[in-house]
Amino acid sequence: MDIQKGKIRLSDKAYMLIRELIISMQLRPGEKVDEGDLEQRLSIGRTPIREALQRLAVDGLLDQMAGRGLIVRSVSIDDVKSLFEAMTALEQVLVQLAVQRIRPEEITKLEEISKKHKEAQERKEYLQVTYLNIAFHRSYYEASGNHFLVTAMEKISSQSERLAYLCYTKESNPNDYNELAVDDHKRLIECFKSGNSEQATTIITDHYRRFFLRVCHYMEPRASLIVPQVSNGLLDIIATEDKDR
Repeated sequence: MDIQKGKIRLSDKAYMLIRELIISMQLRPGEKVDEGDLEQRLSIGRTPIREALQRLAVDGLLDQMAGRGLIVRSVSIDDVKSLFEAMTALEQVLVQLAVQRIRPEEITKLEEISKKHKEAQERKEYLQVTYLNIAFHRSYYEASGNHFLVTAMEKISSQSERLAYLCYTKESNPNDYNELAVDDHKRLIECFKSGNSEQATTIITDHYRRFFLRVCHYMEPRASLIVPQVSNGLLDIIATEDKDR
């Protein structure tokens, strides 16, 4: 994000605010995006809003519809299945590279985020829980040292963020799931410390399978039988340990 003279550009601010509206379901799937309404709602000019909307379309959160303009992208059960297959496969690669390459200060950062994530859960601040969960995963994506994989993961993970928040709005006790997620994060940190890539892969695979089934339960219960096809084992494309790191 470009920072000029200590201030966030208006287009970046608009991007963050509109993205939050989408993730928190204040702009709902299938809803037409009204630039004038956003201009008044956010007190930001039309040009930066248009720039932000273009970025959100590239992220896959908005669709251009003939005769309707931009609408918030809907997510079908088939989309969810494909999304989780892709995310799990990429996570397996990223987490294994992170185990090989993560630095002590990056592990400390993960511990700090995990602590804040748990505290937000206890306060039942579920939008903050969603963002801190994203921050945790993105931190070890960066530790993988592979820009191409990180870019690919960030592009598709935007969809999962609003799916996570969707579950929070429907569950009677979201903390049941969050406690498992917090435990997964703590176990991943231990894997980063010990260098156990096989265990890390198992944890992240189970983590995403549980997330997939949770989303399906609230979108369409029968779809929980459609489990994404992903491997539990190490992926073949992982190279041997980077001896220069």
